[in-house]
Amino acid sequence: METLQITLFGHVSVVHPCANGQLRLSRSTQALLAYLLLHRHLVPRDVLMDVFWVDHAPDRARSSLTTALWRLRQLLEPDDTAPGAYLLVGSQGEVGFNWNSSHFLDTEAFEQHICPLLRKPLVELDDHDIGQIEQVLTLYRGELLEGMYEDWALRERERFRSLHLNCLTRLMECYASRRDYERSIALATEILRRDPVREEIHRALMRLYLESGQRTLAIRQYAACRDLLSQELGVLPLEETMALHQQILASSQADARRAAGQPGSQEIAQLLERPPRATRRQHLSLHRPRVAGTERARRRAGGMARVC
Repeated sequence: METLQITLFGHVSVVHPCANGQLRLSRSTQALLAYLLLHRHLVPRDVLMDVFWVDHAPDRARSSLTTALWRLRQLLEPDDTAPGAYLLVGSQGEVGFNWNSSHFLDTEAFEQHICPLLRKPLVELDDHDIGQIEQVLTLYRGELLEGMYEDWALRERERFRSLHLNCLTRLMECYASRRDYERSIALATEILRRDPVREEIHRALMRLYLESGQRTLAIRQYAACRDLLSQELGVLPLEETMALHQQILASSQADARRAAGQPGSQEIAQLLERPPRATRRQHLSLHRPRVAGTERARRRAGGMARVC
C-alpha cells in the first residue's frame, strides 16, 4: 500500500495514494480529521458531538456526526480501499485513526524526532543531532491548523508553537556553544520575532552580541527588551537581565578608560594596595626641620661659649 500524506502545519492537506493529487475536504471534515489525528486514542462519539455540535439537539448532533464520518470514510477509504484501512471504530462506537496504516503525518514526525533531542543534554548533542534538528524544523511550515479557532485547535496550536520555539532555542544554544555567532544570533532574532516577550532570549542575544564583539548592539538589545516588557506587560526586566546590562556597561566603561590611558577599576585597586612612595620634595621637607634645629643649637652653643 502506498502512503497517505497528511499535513496539519499551515492548512490541512491530504494526499491519498489512490487519488490524483490532494483531496478536497470541507472545513468541517478537515476539523474532524484533524481532531482524530491529534488524539492518539479512540474518541467516544459523545465527546465528538460535544466538541463539534454542542449547540445542536442530541439527535441532530448524532445525525451530523454520522454524516461527517461517512463523508470522511468515503474520502479516505474509497471502493478500492479496505474498510478500516485509515478509520477505526471501537466496540462501543468510538472512532479513531488507524495508526498502523501506511501514512505520513507531519505533526507526528515532528514530535517523534524533536522530543528526544530536547531531552538530550546540550553537551551531548553532536553534528548529527544538529542536522536532525534542522531537518525537523523544515516540517513546521506554518502554525498548526491555520484558520481554525475552536478551543481544542487553539490549545494544540499553542502546544506545537511552544515545541517549535524550544526547538529553535536548542539549535541557537548548539551554535552558540560552537561560537557560531552569526547563526545563533539569527535564530535568537527569529525566536523574538515569533515571541517578543521571551526575556531569556533577550538575555541570550545580549550575551551573543557581547561575545561577538558587538557591545553596542548588546546595550541596544537591553533597551529594546526593557521598552517591550513595559509596553506589553507593564513590568520591568528581571534582576538577572538588569545585572547583565550593568555588566555590559561596566565592561564598556573599562574599555573606554583603557583606550584613554586611564587606569581601570582593577588597576586602581592595585594602586591603593601599594604603600605610598615619598617624592624628593617630600623627602627634603621631612628632613629640613631637623637640619634647622641642629643649626640653631650650634649657634646657641657658640654664643654661650663667647659669654663665658
